[in-house]
Amino acid sequence: MATFPSIEKLSKAKSDARGLKAVIRFQSSHEAVDFVFAGSGVSEVRQSQGEAAVTLAASDDFWSTAFQLQESGRPWPGYESLTMGQTTGLTTTGDFIGVIAPHSLALQRLFFVFVQAVRPLNRRPFVETFRDSDNAVGRYVWVKAHGQEARMYYEEAGTGTTALLCQATAGADSRQYRYLLADPEVQKRFRIIAYDLPYHGRSLPPSGDRWWEKIYSPDLEYLMNWVVAFSDALELEQPFFMGCSVGASPTTSFRTPSISPHLFSANMIGASGPIAPEANVHEVQWIYASNYPGVYAGDNDYFARGQDLKRNGHKIHQGTKPVFLLCGEYDHAAHDQEHGAPAVVLSEWTTTALRDSQDVTNVAQFRKHLYRDDDVMALKGTLRLPNMPGTVKAHRVRRIVSRLTSA
Repeated sequence: MATFPSIEKLSKAKSDARGLKAVIRFQSSHEAVDFVFAGSGVSEVRQSQGEAAVTLAASDDFWSTAFQLQESGRPWPGYESLTMGQTTGLTTTGDFIGVIAPHSLALQRLFFVFVQAVRPLNRRPFVETFRDSDNAVGRYVWVKAHGQEARMYYEEAGTGTTALLCQATAGADSRQYRYLLADPEVQKRFRIIAYDLPYHGRSLPPSGDRWWEKIYSPDLEYLMNWVVAFSDALELEQPFFMGCSVGASPTTSFRTPSISPHLFSANMIGASGPIAPEANVHEVQWIYASNYPGVYAGDNDYFARGQDLKRNGHKIHQGTKPVFLLCGEYDHAAHDQEHGAPAVVLSEWTTTALRDSQDVTNVAQFRKHLYRDDDVMALKGTLRLPNMPGTVKAHRVRRIVSRLTSA
């Protein structure tokens, strides 16, 4: 039976939340503890009494696992954060509009405070890598696709003869690739080009388009045509294409002024590896938080409906163009048994689990697994949706377009 931390121990923990005035309850099968917030932080920790604005509830089995570390000193996957706990039995109920939406970051932090009062966790120290080779150059290029023209931003580094196109995850942009762009070993082998699709990062929507009157919802053809058109604009010959994971489950387009812009980006803190350097975790969240509202939801519409590898995966011939999945140990979407993630459904593909990692936070470890041979490389990207697994594949751009659009 799980035993919650003592009131005394929890009272010593710090959890600030400006503007939050509410009672947040942690509940197991047999006990409950309240954190009382009074506008500037926790004013009281007590045994539960009265009503709570938000309740984080789970079984004794859940809390027992969440309060334990593996022999390696790492949390058990699926129990390391509020985000991932909701895939293994944790529920969050209560005042969505008044508390959950505007204070989602505070709830994420409070979960960490609660479980770490029982089992303290030491993150890896943050190291700003590749300072001496951090020399990427940013440029703009006008690109034509779908009868439209867009001024697309990209950053470039490296002296290799093979071009490597790097596409960010849903709702993010090319800043995700800043470490890869600066890696001296990757620079020797590739001409690294990380770009922002229209609507993302420093690439505005297509010129002359009344985009504000439309819902951003790209399909497979739209997305891939912009990638190919961008490649043509730079006159690249058979470049490699690499895409990063879509990160989190699809979201809705619901948005009101009362809902914090951190509502969905806050999930990235919980979806990051539990011992990843804290600075890297918040950098990931920053990137997600800084893109235009609705872009994240629109990107996930494509990944949800435009690509179903249960139906089309067999068309990617593993013998002639192998696909490799590099899956973080804490990347739930890659190993999801219930919904059939790529590592589960596409068993003939080569899968490598990166220990200690989520999918976008362990730069040094990723580089070790990047190289396969001069013709094939891969970076895993996945989507968690019922009966509709998806993955971003690393293939030559034209080859992947021809195969998937013929599906």
